[in-house]
Amino acid sequence: MMTFEGFSITNRMRCEDASGFSHPLNSWSLSDWITATTGELGEAANIAKKLNRVRDGIPGNTQPEEELRANLKDELADVFIYLDLLAQSQGISLEQAVRDKFNATSRRIGCPIEC
Repeated sequence: MMTFEGFSITNRMRCEDASGFSHPLNSWSLSDWITATTGELGEAANIAKKLNRVRDGIPGNTQPEEELRANLKDELADVFIYLDLLAQSQGISLEQAVRDKFNATSRRIGCPIEC
């Protein structure tokens, strides 16, 4: 089973390794990482637009709904991968940040569910 921490370690290794992307994490600025992450999110948003067409019965798509959903899955994965690298580039554990924010929001709204 993949853990959040294990994924982050492997993600960074592939990013920086010569057999992977050979891209040192610190070779990009914060704005470079934000741009890459936002670009992937934009690709996901474009697919969402096409899925809205399916929902609303509007013609214009060249891909069937099943293919669009598979593409959305891939784009959301890309967003997560880049977001993890962005966080690491800033010395942030995305796992800890998500846990802290989730729990703080639960406490703020009076919900006992925490992680």
